[in-house]
Amino acid sequence: MDDLILTERLRNKDIAALEEIIDQYTKLLTAVICNIACGNLTKQDVEEAVQDTFLSLWYNADKVENGKMKAYLCQIAKNKARDKLRTLSRNKTICIDDMVSDGVYVSDDIEEKTLSMAIDEALSDLGEPDREIIIRRYYYYQSSNQISEIMGINSQTIRTKLARAKNKLKKILTERGIKV
Repeated sequence: MDDLILTERLRNKDIAALEEIIDQYTKLLTAVICNIACGNLTKQDVEEAVQDTFLSLWYNADKVENGKMKAYLCQIAKNKARDKLRTLSRNKTICIDDMVSDGVYVSDDIEEKTLSMAIDEALSDLGEPDREIIIRRYYYYQSSNQISEIMGINSQTIRTKLARAKNKLKKILTERGIKV
């Protein structure tokens, strides 16, 4: 059915219109959320973010511009995914030793697995606390202040260690023949 008609029906609080929109856009919104999450959300978290997107649409149907349903839903989904990631990074206790291990590799592509293994080895070569700082920053998207609070290290020291660790990691990877 045409988005203009669906939008109008949705504004009139027609549940059947919402169901049609859900059928039409669930796969797209799931893909959008998964792309934003980069594998950092569980299947349940992704499903919840999709449901939250449709719930937000229901309560804010009057804000949808005619012909802009897809763009509106995608923007809400992106925001819901980012909200989930922020919530998880604040509340999640992370066991760094479990983070980079077998089973983390999502792709079946041999080159990508090889690169992932090389990065895993290079991270191990960094040593602590550099390894943990890199993982927290680039895998869990934690800010310097969050890492500082968790690790009990001054936030400026975290930023300095992060810069030095990135340089070390680049050097290690370059020495192993990996272009960075």
